[in-house]
Amino acid sequence: MEVLERNGIAETLEQARARTLALLEGLSEEQLSRQVSPLQSPLVWDFAHIGHFEELWLVRNVGGNPPLHAEHDDVYDAFAHARAERGELPFLEPAAARAFVDDVRGRALEVLDRLEPNGDPLLENGFVFGLVVQHELQHIETMAQTMQLGGLPLDASPLPEVEASGEALVAGGAFALGADADRPWAYDNELPSHEVDVPAFAIDRALVTNEEYRAFIAAGGYRDRSLWTDEGWAWREAEDAEAPEYWQLGGGGEFLRRRFDVVEPVSPREPVQHVSYWEADAYARWAGKRLPSEPEWEKVARGGELEHATDAVWQWTSSPFTGYPGFRAFPYPEYSEVFYGDEYRVLRGGSWVTDPLVARLSFRNWDYPQRRQIFSGIRCARDA
Repeated sequence: MEVLERNGIAETLEQARARTLALLEGLSEEQLSRQVSPLQSPLVWDFAHIGHFEELWLVRNVGGNPPLHAEHDDVYDAFAHARAERGELPFLEPAAARAFVDDVRGRALEVLDRLEPNGDPLLENGFVFGLVVQHELQHIETMAQTMQLGGLPLDASPLPEVEASGEALVAGGAFALGADADRPWAYDNELPSHEVDVPAFAIDRALVTNEEYRAFIAAGGYRDRSLWTDEGWAWREAEDAEAPEYWQLGGGGEFLRRRFDVVEPVSPREPVQHVSYWEADAYARWAGKRLPSEPEWEKVARGGELEHATDAVWQWTSSPFTGYPGFRAFPYPEYSEVFYGDEYRVLRGGSWVTDPLVARLSFRNWDYPQRRQIFSGIRCARDA
């Protein structure tokens, strides 16, 4: 790695850490340590897990150093402990967690300073550093979800308003789906890039707004069985859902929403967020449309015709999360491969929290179709 490349990697690591610390700044020990929901980890668990992941990959795996704290290998193993049980683990208290992640960062930068290319694919184009920095950036979004669930304070900027209208008409034909060669930090599930033939379709340039979603509610969309699949209807009944997560009716019959620790009127021109896949699918049916497939979304996004493709809300697609033809797990199968199948749906784009380094057009997010704590919204498509 050349000097400039090393400096660039170090700067990128520090930028991610600055975002993490800014997110958590001002929260009390109790707020950092409390598990607000079985859906999410305590914030301080995520924080120390970020440090443990960095220590594992940079200090140990490529740096050749012994573990700093071997007991952390169990406590901060995301696959050994489901989120619902992490609040009971012997995790580090906030001050100790800060000391740990600071110590790891100093050691990681020492490793960066002395590493030389040696044929290890982890070091090619600084991939392992990209793995670590993107892991931290993704946990920033996870922690923001936790703060929203718990009603914790966050000085969050408003979502961008929707201004576009109309559809993008996309001719049928083949295109290259997946990350290209100039994206050396792409994840394994974005690879390999391969040709996909997509029939002609139309897709909305704009995201669905709060105002449009309120019309769906007013028209009885949540109670119209014909708009829901069997699984979606079962979810709606179990959740007794009548509006997006965090919405509530005010005294005058208008909708309010809680955004972190603030209750405010629902902004009509902002994109609707905190909707499940089932809600997104039902809305699209009500509008006489459907959700786009993953290849459709990427094809039109690469053409630059989607407003707020990556800076507002994640957008549900109709596609299950599966591997591309020729998929090869790297650097470990637990990042993608263990999640492949019909259980998850792919979301594309990026939210207002998602860092631009992550929100590339080939990036594939995925979650259970019932999840609403994520910053998820809707973009509709139709056959042409």
